[in-house]
Amino acid sequence: MSKKYIAPPWIKYPTQPNNSRFWLDGSGAEYLIKFNKTVDNMDEYLELFPKSPSFTMTVEALSNLSSKTIDYLESDSKPIFINLWRSDAKPKYNLDLETTHSIIMYDTLLSDNSSHIHIGKYHYDSISEVVNLLESEIKEESSTIWDELKYTVYLNSLYYKVSSDINFIKELTNTADYDILFYSDNLEWGVEKSSDGKLRGENLFGLAMMEVRDELSKVYSNYDLIDWDISGDPYSKEHCSCMHQH
Repeated sequence: MSKKYIAPPWIKYPTQPNNSRFWLDGSGAEYLIKFNKTVDNMDEYLELFPKSPSFTMTVEALSNLSSKTIDYLESDSKPIFINLWRSDAKPKYNLDLETTHSIIMYDTLLSDNSSHIHIGKYHYDSISEVVNLLESEIKEESSTIWDELKYTVYLNSLYYKVSSDINFIKELTNTADYDILFYSDNLEWGVEKSSDGKLRGENLFGLAMMEVRDELSKVYSNYDLIDWDISGDPYSKEHCSCMHQH
């Protein structure tokens, strides 16, 4: 029988960033104490359960970003969950839309409110709500900041949405290394077919979803080794194709 482990904080409470006040008192602080007492070898543990992007050290921005954006990233006005995943704030992937071997997602995902997104002390109904609020807020600071950080906003928003549902996580990670095309009328967010049958669009949400998949594949690779009797109830329940929870 495989050894079982207490759930890491970033899986037990996946929508609570490392710098959230949630970890300073109440159930968050209690769980951290229990976690630290239970894990004997942290290096071995982190090999099995690498930290999520919400729990890693802040990525330092490259100097090619504007001074306004760098200052914003270091300011108290930046939302706690907007972290750089790459120092240039650019997408990890760059797809050739003519040759890509892909699966398709649709922008109905952005308005899906079947599960709320809890981040820190805030609750959001959908990714669209998060993105629209942040776009408005950041553009008040500077349109330059928004232009440089919009992909980062999409990336983090998607991560918190997907990580709030273990079934969504498993469905996404099962797509392996397929490219993801995000069909949308918004050609910055996704792609559409033109009259000649060719695809056009920036596909930023598709690129972000691929990057989210990469991280979730690492973070949740040993999810089945978690002992939920020790850890308490999981954040979300697994269900099979018959929709029974397990």
